[in-house]
Amino acid sequence: MSRGTEKTVVVIARRGPVEAMRVAAGITVFGHHVSLVFAHGLLELSPEAVEGAELLELAEVAPFSLFDDPEVPDLPAHSFAGLLEKSDAVINV
Repeated sequence: MSRGTEKTVVVIARRGPVEAMRVAAGITVFGHHVSLVFAHGLLELSPEAVEGAELLELAEVAPFSLFDDPEVPDLPAHSFAGLLEKSDAVINV
């Protein structure tokens, strides 16, 4: 667990991947360490998704995927479980 006001937050993109990107990037404004995990399937490369990816890059949020997505690094199930266990908060979007 984190100390002080900085938290470790996991954002899980279940239904709204583009909105999850915005949420993950926005949380970093408060100084929190944020991980984004896509759990909805393959990410469609729409203009909104490209914009979201740019936001993630600016916010220094590295996304992961639970699926075999060529655009996003894979996150094995055991690593996902460890990430959740070490987090202070989990947000489902």
